Amino acid sequence: MKMLSAAAILVGCTLISSPSFGWNDFGHMEVAAFAWSKLDPTIQNRATALIKLNPMYQDWIKDVPASDRDQVAFVRAATWPDPIKRSHDYHSDGPNGGDRPPPEPQASQNIGYADDFMHKYWHFVDIPFSPDGTALEQPPSPNAQTQIAALRKALSDPMSSDDLKSYDLVWLLHLIGDVHQPLHATSRFVAAVSVVNQIRAYW
Repeated sequence: MKMLSAAAILVGCTLISSPSFGWNDFGHMEVAAFAWSKLDPTIQNRATALIKLNPMYQDWIKDVPASDRDQVAFVRAATWPDPIKRSHDYHSDGPNGGDRPPPEPQASQNIGYADDFMHKYWHFVDIPFSPDGTALEQPPSPNAQTQIAALRKALSDPMSSDDLKSYDLVWLLHLIGDVHQPLHATSRFVAAVSVVNQIRAYW
């Protein structure tokens, strides 16, 4: 009887629980807004010039007062790597729906807006941990950690084109937001235990 009650509770909790969202546009824009507030006007102007090269720039500033356009575009640019995952102009690369990097060197390429890969695996780096000593699987590369380093390097390189720097800036804004939330930063490894055994252990 206790087993049936426990199973009923588990099913009930599943049905009535609210959805959990990892990170959304608002979270990314909050991070970018904070970054904008810390930039001096010279850097803000340079960032604006680069963001104007993004193909979605005109959408970002539509109906925005001229005095607010630079900040609004910067903040909205931080969301760009998510909408391209739903765009027909970009394609998913790699296994697991594109969430794991393919073995080809293009997985870590940094070529600017000519790149039509979604690079879903750039969005996170799952640092492994285990509460019960289960063997860990290290995160594949490239990932958010490797790409943040690569993007920063390209942005500081005087030989990088403005097209590349624009692409890298919006990606960097996005990834900095991604790595500040748990669903993009950890993987939990535990021994496999059946639901029945969990119920028995509980009761």
